[in-house]
Amino acid sequence: MNPGKILVIDDNKSVLSALEIMLQSEYNTVDSISNPNLITSFPNIKTYDVILLDMNFSAGINSGNEGLFWLRKLKELSPDTAVIMMTAYGDVELVVKTLKKGATDFILKPWDNKKLLATVESAYKLSTSNKKVNLLKENEKNLKNIIK
Repeated sequence: MNPGKILVIDDNKSVLSALEIMLQSEYNTVDSISNPNLITSFPNIKTYDVILLDMNFSAGINSGNEGLFWLRKLKELSPDTAVIMMTAYGDVELVVKTLKKGATDFILKPWDNKKLLATVESAYKLSTSNKKVNLLKENEKNLKNIIK
């Protein structure tokens, strides 16, 4: 089992339940929230390694703009956390846009379980590597300040 922390953000309770059940067999911590407005006040958001984020939260709207808004907020709050975008309404243009805005990957609903697990695993490894690199950079900076 991976020691990783995963957060799933989706307004569909069935999606949350399915992802929690599947990911809990692979990762120590799997949390979920159904309202993206809770993101900015969610405790310890920086401690998550991977966040799976739905792209559409309002009924009848499937442009992905809500997900792009929350992706930007998440990257401001926790730049090293890998964010995987999820939607049932994906096209190539939307995928490219999310990747340019900082998403690590993109999953279409309904998903293939093996592919989703592989995507989350890859994002987890990337996130932990990024955190280690940033810690090393911070340590180097601190050492340089001590030496001066």
